Amino acid sequence: MIGDDKGLPASIPGLFTTALTLYARRFPFYIVLALLGIAVQYVVDTQVLLDSGLMLGLDIVVGAFLAASVSIGVAFDLAGKEADWSRLMTAASLRWGVVTLVSLLAFLSGWLYAPYVVNSPADTGYGLLLLPFIVLSGAITLSTVVAAIEPAPSRLRLPLIALAKALTISLQFVNLGRLVVLSVLLTLPLFAEKLLFEYLRAQSIANIDFWSDIPLDMLTLGPLQAIATVFYVDFLRRSGRGKVS
Repeated sequence: MIGDDKGLPASIPGLFTTALTLYARRFPFYIVLALLGIAVQYVVDTQVLLDSGLMLGLDIVVGAFLAASVSIGVAFDLAGKEADWSRLMTAASLRWGVVTLVSLLAFLSGWLYAPYVVNSPADTGYGLLLLPFIVLSGAITLSTVVAAIEPAPSRLRLPLIALAKALTISLQFVNLGRLVVLSVLLTLPLFAEKLLFEYLRAQSIANIDFWSDIPLDMLTLGPLQAIATVFYVDFLRRSGRGKVS
């Protein structure tokens, strides 16, 4: 759909700086979406559904719209194209369903290691035993970027195309080191949520499942999606695929 690697820095710190700068450029739009997502989920999760499983499902659906919006906005900015809020929301709505589906796959991939993040460092080989699963989950998470910004010759096949392209591009040897960095970064909210859950439980806070998960998830999703989008465009460049057209 959109995006260009022209002017993208070569270093990892430069990629982080670029991603966060592009996120900050449209920060009011992204933070409004995040806060609306938190508000909607608060009402539904604490007043209507009252079910932790349904809460996770709603979080994936709401988060997918924010993820699509951020990836599309970052890609537009990388390409130097103008796009107002309405254009971004229209583009995101067209990719919302596909991004939701691959976001579900990314969430399920997190189950490969999520139960073990609370184990002692010695039990996980100081993280080394979890690293292959974290990297695989990070590669799958990149499919949300592909689903949002890549051309779609067939909307029905786009989930499979997004997953296949994310895996084949990110798992190339030339990109593996950067994929490890990105994947570890993407796990940080999960660790933070586990710690927050334990703290809130000790304080006997009501609706602990919501408060330990949803606000932190929605507020960190935007910056992390911006970073993932910039890394994906960088992966394309490093693998010789040029730009997202």
